[in-house]
Amino acid sequence: MGIAVTTGEHDYTLDSKNRLVVPPSYREALVRENGTHFWLTTALGDDACLWFFLPSQWEKLLEDFNEQTKTVKDKTQVRKLRSQIFGKAAPSAPDEQGRILVPHNLKEFAELKKDIKFVGMGNKAEIWDETKYAKFESSAHAAMTKLAKELDL
Repeated sequence: MGIAVTTGEHDYTLDSKNRLVVPPSYREALVRENGTHFWLTTALGDDACLWFFLPSQWEKLLEDFNEQTKTVKDKTQVRKLRSQIFGKAAPSAPDEQGRILVPHNLKEFAELKKDIKFVGMGNKAEIWDETKYAKFESSAHAAMTKLAKELDL
């Protein structure tokens, strides 16, 4: 079985108990993988969003991280990065309505309010507060256009 792919933009609402509906295609992929839960963690960089992984994507991230950091000389930086990605990670199993619980610390990190957007990134999805995502998308448009031209897309 290959790695599942997460695509598309999906709008949902975070309820008062910090539960969030997972897009049906992602839930179907979880079933195909015989998985029981998704993985959530903080995004790296300046983006205040969460990373969302299917089990196969999470395992691949862990394998790739371990392989790619073998040759890094500064093991302190590797440890800090490992702590940022894996130390803040939380499994979240969907309930019968297809909702996952977003842990409070992750909700606060991403500044999630009520209106939420899942953004498929192929090897993961991002979970954004919709207002923050609109600002990000607006500011990134010119840079994306330039890069797309460079890549001849």
